[in-house]
Amino acid sequence: MTLAGRDLISINDFSNKEIEVVLDLADEMNSSLKEGMRLYLCEGKELYTIFYEPSTRTRSSFETAMHRLGGTVVSHAEAQVTSSVAKGETIADTVRVVEKYADIIVMRHPLDGSTKLAAEHCCVPLISGGDGAHEHPTQTLLDLYTIRKEKGAIKGKNVALCGDLRHGRTVHSLAIGLARFGAEITCIAPPGFELPDHIRDTLKSYKCKLTEYKSLEDIVGEGSLVVRQQEGSMNFLLGSLDVLYFTRLQRERLATREIGGVAEESYRINKQLLERSRDDALIMHPLPRTNELAYEVDQDKRAAYFRQAGYGVPVRMALIALLLGVVESKLRRSPKKDTAKLANDVFGVRCPNQRCVTNVESYATPRFYKVPANPKLLRCYYCDWLVQMG
Repeated sequence: MTLAGRDLISINDFSNKEIEVVLDLADEMNSSLKEGMRLYLCEGKELYTIFYEPSTRTRSSFETAMHRLGGTVVSHAEAQVTSSVAKGETIADTVRVVEKYADIIVMRHPLDGSTKLAAEHCCVPLISGGDGAHEHPTQTLLDLYTIRKEKGAIKGKNVALCGDLRHGRTVHSLAIGLARFGAEITCIAPPGFELPDHIRDTLKSYKCKLTEYKSLEDIVGEGSLVVRQQEGSMNFLLGSLDVLYFTRLQRERLATREIGGVAEESYRINKQLLERSRDDALIMHPLPRTNELAYEVDQDKRAAYFRQAGYGVPVRMALIALLLGVVESKLRRSPKKDTAKLANDVFGVRCPNQRCVTNVESYATPRFYKVPANPKLLRCYYCDWLVQMG
């Protein structure tokens, strides 16, 4: 069994074994980088990065990864204004052209489900660099790698996801990945910014232990902090958390009126709060940061976010090499996993998510999965939003 020729659009595109293969190879790549070795695994191969949204870490680390593998890169930034999209070209036509110039493509786009639609029209491996507020699977790969490398394992770890969990694509993919690998998840988000229903529904299917709170308030005693809920307050032991994963307010996906009402301070990490956390805890952040992560935290040994960003190169080196088939994946053929069934008897239904690619790209036909636990629910094939029927 091989990963060669595959796409990576959702973290659920890979099985746990396949994810472990990527992480194991990333360890080898990381060792090679530390030893200053020059690899030529992708000599003669071309990576095309096409980004319709800004990016520092994702695009740069993918391009660095390809160069470190001996390949070459065509980099297309600000594609929304510098490509023929500005003239009305569709996602489908764009990738049909770009695939003629590349062996593998990395794409970021502001519409939910856009990279899945692109992959349907593309004949070379396509990797999602993030699609709207939906998912960011390669960020999850490097996040899982960071936790495994620095904490020794993922299973049984208590990971707190803090911040804008509704619009942050990194935490959507990460929550699913953590649940699949047996971690416990604690969510801390202001009202209205909690995990979306479709992610919560997915976590439930994995029988993940999920605890949700509204805010981090203030230190009240040794090893504890106040977490304010709708019904009063309660003490939550900060010392029980192995990882605190922060994410910024996704202002680019919010109306001005929504931004004004957000209590960003409710999940801000600072030196005072850090003093009450475990000595071996990890502070992670996909970056960029705004107000949720104080600069005074940077000097603390538990601040892992710049190391986390650095791991993006070996992880993406491993992913590129595996999808291009230039290394053996060492995977045994696993039993065919159960896949969700498309609802082929549903007509005239639109996805309620206005940012879904099917509501913008006119040729994209809305499709839905059946939700086994609830016959009155459908799940959008592209963006995973739930649709109530009847």
